Parts: sequence; C-alpha cells; structure tokens
Amino acid sequence: MSDTIMSNYNKLRTDLITKDRRFSAQDGKLCFDGVNLEELAKKYPTPFYVFSEKEIDRNIQEIKDSFKAHPNTKIFYASKTCSVMGVLKAIKDAGIYAEANSMFEVRKCLEIGFPGSQIVFNGVVKKPVDLEFAIQNDLYIINVDSLYELDIIDEISRRLKKVANVCVRVEPNVPSATHAELVTAYHAKSGIDLEQAEETCRRILEMPYVHLRGLHMHVGDQVPEAEPFAKATKVLVDESRRLEEVLGIKFDLINVGGGIPVPYKYDDENGNPLQDNMYAGITAQDFADAVISEVHKWRTDVEICIEPGRKVTGSAGVLLTEVACEKRKTNYDLDGNIEEHVEWKFVDAGYSVLSDSQHFDWFFYVYDASKITEQHDEYIKLAGPLCDGGDYFHVGVKGEEFLLPKDTQIGDIIAFLDAGAYTIESQTVYNNRPRTAVVMIDKEGKDRLIRREDTYEDMVGYDVY
Repeated sequence: MSDTIMSNYNKLRTDLITKDRRFSAQDGKLCFDGVNLEELAKKYPTPFYVFSEKEIDRNIQEIKDSFKAHPNTKIFYASKTCSVMGVLKAIKDAGIYAEANSMFEVRKCLEIGFPGSQIVFNGVVKKPVDLEFAIQNDLYIINVDSLYELDIIDEISRRLKKVANVCVRVEPNVPSATHAELVTAYHAKSGIDLEQAEETCRRILEMPYVHLRGLHMHVGDQVPEAEPFAKATKVLVDESRRLEEVLGIKFDLINVGGGIPVPYKYDDENGNPLQDNMYAGITAQDFADAVISEVHKWRTDVEICIEPGRKVTGSAGVLLTEVACEKRKTNYDLDGNIEEHVEWKFVDAGYSVLSDSQHFDWFFYVYDASKITEQHDEYIKLAGPLCDGGDYFHVGVKGEEFLLPKDTQIGDIIAFLDAGAYTIESQTVYNNRPRTAVVMIDKEGKDRLIRREDTYEDMVGYDVY
C-alpha cells in the first residue's frame, strides 16, 4: 500500500480492534464492549447512538485517580454534554455529581437521583424562575455570572428566607488554542471582569441569605495543552488569596471548571486532518497536575471543584448509521472539461444528527462496522440524507474524503467513533427527520434502549392547529 495516509489509516483500524480497550472484531464485524454493532443495528433503527457504561466508568475513574494528590476534590459532570437520563444514571452510579445550565437540566438531575447538594448551577442567563427553583432545591453552588444576576439571587433568597450558596465566576483573561467558539475565558461572554470580583464579593457579604463559597472559572472546551489551565488557575488562586486578605474571609472552595480534552485524533502522521484543538493530546492527569500545583501554592485544605463533560462521555459514544445510497458523480471545470470522478456514499445520518461535523468542521474516525477487518482502501465522499447541499461530512482523512472498503455496499453499518459528547443534545428535526434513539451497553454487556427515536406524533405534537 503505497499511499501513506491510507497505510496509516489502516494501521489505526488494526490498532482499534487489537489494542483499544473499547473495540474488538468478531467474524469481521466491529464489536463495542463485546457487542456486535452490525447485529445491534438490526435490533434498533438506524441512525442511533450507542453508549458504553464501562467506558463512562473508566473515564470517571481516570479523572478521580488524577486528583489523588488532592483528595478534597468534587467532580461535577457537565450535563449539557449528554443529559439522556440513562447516561445521567450511569454517571450518578459512578459516584460523581452534576453540573447544570438550565432549570430543566437541574430537574433532570434531581429526577435521576442527584440531591440538590450534588448539583452546581451555571449559565449566563438564569431567569428569576430558574434561580428561585435552584434556591428552593438547595443547590450546592450557583455560579454567579453577573451583578444583575446577583441582585436577583439576593431578592429571592430574602423573600424565601433561604440561603443561596454562590461562587463568583470571573474571566481569567487567559487564551487557549481551542476552537474559537469553544473559548470561555478570553474575550468571551461568560463571567465578570476580574477587576469586579472584589466589588461583587463585598456586595455578597452584605446579603443576609447569600453565602459566598469561592471563585469560579472555565477556560474552554477541548483545550489542547495544560498551560492555559495552569495560568488560569494561578489567576484564580492569586485573586482568591488577595480577597481573603482584604475582606478578612476564608473561601471554602475554588471551582476551576472543566475542559479536559478527548484525543479524537490518534495519529499525528495521518494527513493531519484535524485542527490542533481536536487533537488535544493532554490527559486528565496533565489537567489535574496543572490545577493542583497552583492551588497548593495557596492552600492544601481548600476544596477543588471541577466540571468535566467531554472527557466523561466523548469516547463512550458511537454513532451507527446505514449506507442507504451510492453514486458516482463527475466534476467538471468551468469550460466543461472533466476534472475527476467522485465516489459518493450516502448514510441515513446527516448534520441534523451529528451537528459538530457542520458547525465546527469536526473530524470523526469513520469505519465500516460490517467489514472492520477489511482494508479501507477507497477514498469516498460521505453524505447525509438531508435536502441541503451542505449535508456532507467536510473533514475527512484527505481533504473531504474518507476511507472505506472498496466493497462497502448499501446496508453496511458505518460507525462514527468518539461521538458521545455534544451530539445528542444538539440534534434537530430538520427536514422532519426524527432525532435518534440512544442505546446503552451496560457493564454486563447487555444492551437496552435508554431513549427512543422520535415518532411522527412527536413531530406534530408541539403544533397547535
């Protein structure tokens, strides 16, 4: 095989089924935690997502182990990453807590069994009804994002005569090399200016029912290096130390947010299809070391709160979609001369199902789960079913092209790996195509439906006519 990209890609494919803890091959089919994905696709209608409870557990344990040097650490899963109730239950069962960004996310966390004392409430827009619900349910922390929000918390807590526990979210003004739309700590909309932190804390100390716990930040999502975490934590530590001195107080905690990345790209020689932020080769241990080293320069007794999301579920989810059509098309130049012939494969999942492929030009490793042991030796363009010219997967292993076996045929099951974060939450019903089902493979290797596919009745049920 003289094509370097093709050779590297097929080496990755072999490594996937021989070295990756999640995957194996059986009778030429791709298995996820021992479950044959082609057979699974006969049981549930494609497209659908499948999650591994074992992988969720392993990821959570990795994060826990990373913070062993600071036992007084609380982990709050960012539920916006995936708030399907079955996934939330797996996360609760793994022994960590939850972070929410809306009243309904809070309600889902409560309903699945997290008490209010295990829920952190974030968000730049928390309406009075949201904040009243949070205070009534005794949430562990409300991360205050503005002085306007703080005044609302003060008014509600006085009226209810209930304590509201808060942190002040500040912008540490530390850039990171992640995707521009994933940055939250530099020229971003979240948090208050660092210069406002003292004024905000002074106002809180005058509020009879608002209890100041500490400062909060979030650098961004899928941050590719440890340095921004260390720099931002230092900013938060320095300001916490200063405020303790000038205000004569002692903070309970420091909340450094999330951002632990998933290394979506496993091959740094494979045509470099990804932006650096999507490669993101740092580990949970790198993140922990960066945070703990700075915090311990201040205090070793303070509680550290973290809010990981993508790291928990990203590698635990796979999208399964079926090849539903194929065609060969000819590209012409403006003078009508043939430029090239292009092989197209069409699957039943488009950007309405996997929106990151469109919004962020996100790369996913794609394999024929029906022929996983065969060489993936044909460059093809991969498109979805939507009536939209942009509904194709833009970032392949070589330009816009992906690699599949030459004999990939209609009916084969295609697997998009590492699809467990920010995918189900961002689905739409564009073209009135249903949102997908979600399946969980439990620790015993048994599959069960944890979310059904939309029905026609769901589609029209919101309409009044």
